[in-house]
Amino acid sequence: MVMLAGCGGGSSSGAATPLLPASPLSGVIAIEANSRVDQDTMDQLGLGGATPAVVPQTLPASFVLAGYVSNASGFYPDGSTACQPLEYRADPLDDFLVPMAPGETIVLQSFGTCANAAVLELDVEGALSQTGTDSVGVAKFTLSAGDERDYRVRVRNLGRIPARYVLLKTAGTSQDTAAFYWPDHRFVEGEAIITLAETQLGPVSAMAQANGVGPRRLADRAWLASMAATSKTAIAGRESSATLAWIQQLRQTPGVESAAPNYQVVAHSPVSEPLYNRQWHYGLINGPIAWQLAPGGGSGVNVAVLDSGLFRNSPTSWHPDLQANVAAGYDFVDGDADPEDPGNSVGGNVFHGTHVAGTIASVIDASGSGGVAFGSSLLPVRVLGEGGTGSSADLIEAISWLVNGPSGATPRAGVVNMSLGGLPEIAQLESVIAAGVEKGMIFVAAAGNSATTAKSYPAASPNVLAVSAVDGAGNLATYSNYGSWIDLAAPGGDAGRDANSDGEADLVWSTSATQTSDGYVPDYRGLQGTSMAAPHVAGVLALMKSEKMKSENQQLTYGEVLGLLRQGEMTDYSGSPSVQLGYGVLDAAKAVSAATNGFSGVVLSASPAVLSLSNEGTETQSVMLDAYGSASLDSVSLSSFPEWLAVTEDFSQLPYTLQVTLLRSRLEPDVPARDDIVITYNGTKELRIPVIGQLITDEQARNAGAHFVLLVNTEPDADGFYWAEAQVTTTVENGQYPFRFEADDGEEPRQLNEVVPGDYYLVAGTDIDGDGFICQPGESCAEYPVSGLREVITISAGQSISDVRMTTGFSRPTISAATPDVLPRPDFKGYRLKRERNGSAAYDEGVKVFQ
Repeated sequence: MVMLAGCGGGSSSGAATPLLPASPLSGVIAIEANSRVDQDTMDQLGLGGATPAVVPQTLPASFVLAGYVSNASGFYPDGSTACQPLEYRADPLDDFLVPMAPGETIVLQSFGTCANAAVLELDVEGALSQTGTDSVGVAKFTLSAGDERDYRVRVRNLGRIPARYVLLKTAGTSQDTAAFYWPDHRFVEGEAIITLAETQLGPVSAMAQANGVGPRRLADRAWLASMAATSKTAIAGRESSATLAWIQQLRQTPGVESAAPNYQVVAHSPVSEPLYNRQWHYGLINGPIAWQLAPGGGSGVNVAVLDSGLFRNSPTSWHPDLQANVAAGYDFVDGDADPEDPGNSVGGNVFHGTHVAGTIASVIDASGSGGVAFGSSLLPVRVLGEGGTGSSADLIEAISWLVNGPSGATPRAGVVNMSLGGLPEIAQLESVIAAGVEKGMIFVAAAGNSATTAKSYPAASPNVLAVSAVDGAGNLATYSNYGSWIDLAAPGGDAGRDANSDGEADLVWSTSATQTSDGYVPDYRGLQGTSMAAPHVAGVLALMKSEKMKSENQQLTYGEVLGLLRQGEMTDYSGSPSVQLGYGVLDAAKAVSAATNGFSGVVLSASPAVLSLSNEGTETQSVMLDAYGSASLDSVSLSSFPEWLAVTEDFSQLPYTLQVTLLRSRLEPDVPARDDIVITYNGTKELRIPVIGQLITDEQARNAGAHFVLLVNTEPDADGFYWAEAQVTTTVENGQYPFRFEADDGEEPRQLNEVVPGDYYLVAGTDIDGDGFICQPGESCAEYPVSGLREVITISAGQSISDVRMTTGFSRPTISAATPDVLPRPDFKGYRLKRERNGSAAYDEGVKVFQ
């Protein structure tokens, strides 16, 4: 460790303590709350470590712990840019004591190493769960019943491949495991979506000349920009990094409010494709009863399907089960009025958009499959091209086209289905969706098929209904995403289950096409995915919209749908929202009944729906209360709240507001408190807002592992690697990491901690698996000044930069409207460490840093 010397002072002998020369760069790295590290990791560059612990490691009530396990010793593969030829040691088991109470959950996520993915086992006192071999790599244990006490938790490696992992337990009910990866959303190289400060074409013309902005207007002030052809030629082989650098320049251009990559959107594709001849999924949602209540099948409602287009049966007709209901759509991939699916969607010509459209609007006859809203009009809008991928620019432009309609006043569709996703939160996309909601449109989107809580947009948008998938028994499908952002669930199928015991795999059957010697012909097939779940919801919404128009001559709005959901009028809602199923599994009969009879009640809703307050996070939170439904509110009052909160209310006019503040003095340190804020209204109705409060005192106990602090060159070499020019190591002292670099003394060999004047990135992190890289998933990382938004730091001769502050942690920044400056890092693998030979920097070893 590099020691820091204090100023002044003396010794017992009276001799003055010598002062160190001024450091060109020094500072302190703080640690994120609740951070802990496995006590036997491989963080010594292959020179030691990984000595198995003798006694279990005791953990606090809330923690995020990084660890390392390996069944054998060996060497990482040489000759690969992902590995350095370093030794790793055996450490097959990590042992912990974790305080748990009923309802609390432990999550284990495996990241493997540079060598490959690894399967780990989570063992909570004999209850076993494996992480799996896919990219998700998650295992969980929830204590459903039992005593509140310390539980023995073990993490084992089931193979020979070393692995990094993160073990976490929080006071909340949901666990977000995706935040440990650097954002890696794919985007179109050489393109950007920009928002201009003015609506006139003048700024566009100026930027077109300076930056290559094309004349393509997406929505309002949103435009699609393209790099100049000369620039594209000059960056051959470095398109991704050059595009991101160009976007950074656009952000500095006068008149540009924002600039973001043109992210790629993908179909939430099915996993398998065997034929399936039973429509169990309609029975699961009570479809036959709903059709009796809505015999018109959604007539008078236009449903837009933003997808891969539709299968053509001939040059003049669509799939025969869809033909009668297809209205004029558009192809935003090819830019014409013919949204035909050429048959190259993800999954091997499954005709993804055709399958989705069939679930919504197939006609009812003796030969076909039948759709939920069989009498509605279907607007095919092609936004997914070859391989089932598309761009966020096309999606934004398509939604804007639907919202504004031919005259700009009336939308082209009342319901929009989006069985696609994988996007970050994009401001321009949120804007056009919100504009549609203002005009009475209702948007539905598939949650995604990654079995993770990671938010996938557009489903996670607050103005979109996010739909998870269930099997034939109404249980969450093995592949379905989940989390607190899910609104409801619907049948998506599960090829590995026969949960309804009908002798067939639980697949959703709908329209498709099959290849023959004469080309593709119309057909039907069974698929699985949240893509199959979302159109069930879109179809039911079409039925509800149609019936509301008939019974009340009024439009069904998104706000009313939320009110019905929260009151249990659309699902099998049990009274408590679930991170897996939201407000429950879709019940078409209940939903259509509510719309047919007219929702005469009123429901009060809170945003946010759950509060989490702590002295290290948010201590004061504003809550907005709004009413959904046609009845009036009366007798609204703040009934009760926990003693460790101060709550003030304003019930003078809608939307009502609450101001909630944590009272530290009334909390027991490090013991999460849980309770409800209760609002009563209309006599006997109650709104309960769950609150979690914490007084965290773990600052001194935080430890994220030994840290390597690097000064990295800001320009890559010809191979695209960034070189580290200086490196120091530091260990935790009272919950933080002090670091200090030294000036180059001009003598050879140059020491690792010596730095010459220049421009650098300052980064730090752990190497818990000893593979020679820091800042990989599962390792702690810090970047100056903020992770994900690193800036150049300049070291000048004779000058000293001190008191630099950074924060390290295992989480990674996410791309969202709240963090618009964060950009993706395609294929980011971490920063490569230097190795020391005989006390000198080993420049002859080809030491480089990945970007």
